[in-house]
Amino acid sequence: MYIALSIMLVAAMFVLFMCGYYTAVIKAKYGKNWLQAVPITVALLMFNIIWALVELSKTARWQ
Repeated sequence: MYIALSIMLVAAMFVLFMCGYYTAVIKAKYGKNWLQAVPITVALLMFNIIWALVELSKTARWQ
């Protein structure tokens, strides 16, 4: 289970990084635009998923 948890955590962190990248790309191309809300929303969800995975790793079932 440690490998599965690690893979999910790395994937969530990669998506979080890409959300920051696409936010910068949208800002550079279009300036302040409502399109920035999409990667920011996904980044917030990824942050919550990372937090949940870290809390799951502390339980005995995932050890």
